[in-house]
Amino acid sequence: MQEQNIPIDIQTSKLLDWVISRRHCTKTWPQQITLVREKINSAIQDMPEHKGITKLLTGTYINYFHCLQIVEILKETEADTRSLFGRYGSQRMKDWQEVVRLYEKDNVYLAEAAQILMRNVAYEIPGIKKSITKYEQVQHESEKKENECVKNAQDFRDKYKSLSNQLGIEGKNIKNELADLLCSLPEMYKDVAQQGRKTKEAAAFYREFLGQMITGNSEVSCLPVLQYIIENGNTTVYEWRYGEPPLRIEEPSVLVAEPEAPTTTDDAIDFGDAAIDFGSDDVELETGDIDWGQIDMLPDAHEATIDFSTTEDAELGIVVQEAGVEGGVARDIEALTVLDYHKTRNMFIDDLVELEAFLKQRLMEIQATSKESKGFSFTQTHSSTEKSPQQLEEMLSQVLSTIDAINRPKLKNLALIRESPRYVDRVANSLQQHLRLADKMEANRTILAERRRSAAAEQVGLQPTLKKLIERTKELQADLEKNISKKYNNRPVHITGGVTSL
Repeated sequence: MQEQNIPIDIQTSKLLDWVISRRHCTKTWPQQITLVREKINSAIQDMPEHKGITKLLTGTYINYFHCLQIVEILKETEADTRSLFGRYGSQRMKDWQEVVRLYEKDNVYLAEAAQILMRNVAYEIPGIKKSITKYEQVQHESEKKENECVKNAQDFRDKYKSLSNQLGIEGKNIKNELADLLCSLPEMYKDVAQQGRKTKEAAAFYREFLGQMITGNSEVSCLPVLQYIIENGNTTVYEWRYGEPPLRIEEPSVLVAEPEAPTTTDDAIDFGDAAIDFGSDDVELETGDIDWGQIDMLPDAHEATIDFSTTEDAELGIVVQEAGVEGGVARDIEALTVLDYHKTRNMFIDDLVELEAFLKQRLMEIQATSKESKGFSFTQTHSSTEKSPQQLEEMLSQVLSTIDAINRPKLKNLALIRESPRYVDRVANSLQQHLRLADKMEANRTILAERRRSAAAEQVGLQPTLKKLIERTKELQADLEKNISKKYNNRPVHITGGVTSL
């Protein structure tokens, strides 16, 4: 192979060192290039209007090869100033020819072009690509979070509607709607009491079973509140305690927090504009001894005694009330119904749970006994209280229905509201918290959407910049390879690891 055809391979990262080491330029080129940049900044202030020049000067760093193109363009625009000897009288041409001369002195242009190529390949192009990748990632993450915010906002609103429906309200004015629902509480307790009466057979079976097992007497006392509800219904606590209905019931008021009324800043008491007339005449006070009048005492007044005899009470129409609460007034908790008062309501629930546990255990024993003919069983010893599995299942179903009725979320919430007005604020805040969170999710979605649009705009703006930079870097690399090749008898020069590898 001839020496002229042997290629020269130069690594991009070592291009500047290679140019200096081959003595194509000196190590003092940075000081020389400073003068060149000053000349360029001065010459660029006075440029003719030309599309080629505008294209060269837009969005790029002017180097030696750009200056050559500018000189070629000026040869056309400044052709009128050319003399017979080929010199130009235009100052523009002289300035740019001076720039080219300074560039070619000690091959300064090779060092600057090598540095620009290295910087573009190692930093500029990767940095722009990294920014574009970052903006794409921001768009992807923002879009993902937007969808999550929309989903979470809808979930919070659905949860709000679900809880409102569970409470039986629309959710527009929570406190007032909850206060209005208290009117339906007596009907709900009435339904529970009617449901509880259906457990009469189960309660009687439990009582008879305990009577035969413990004392041999079927009238054993158990399930006191449930038995009372079955026999008397949902009466007042007064009647449950004393065994008689009250003459008058003074129900405790339920205070529900109302929206705060606007307050005035003036705390002074307004007494009105009218003045108080105390009169203008002087008041004269009479003085003297007090006249008690003439008091005649009976001769034997100090010896008189009081007759406490009640023999004439009937004739006088006086009635003496009996001691106790007969004919009394039900106030405070005694004015509440048995199911409305939390202590008796809890006792009612305990009775139902106790009855449920008994029926389940009894059903399991009977089912086990039906499978095994031998073995000890209460069924064999107490056949008079025996029930079939179908009957026990029906009793258990009625008990479970009553437990479900008393444990309904709506009823429990209304009971808590009646017992504690502050619970209304807690329920309202709990519901409104879902709406606040939904609004927060919507606000976050708006912020994320704006961030996504901003990242997309930045990405769109960087794409042309990257494309132009890659294009100019390829041109610069080709020009460098061509100029270095001229210095080595047109041997092929390959700058490896350049822009083509990106």
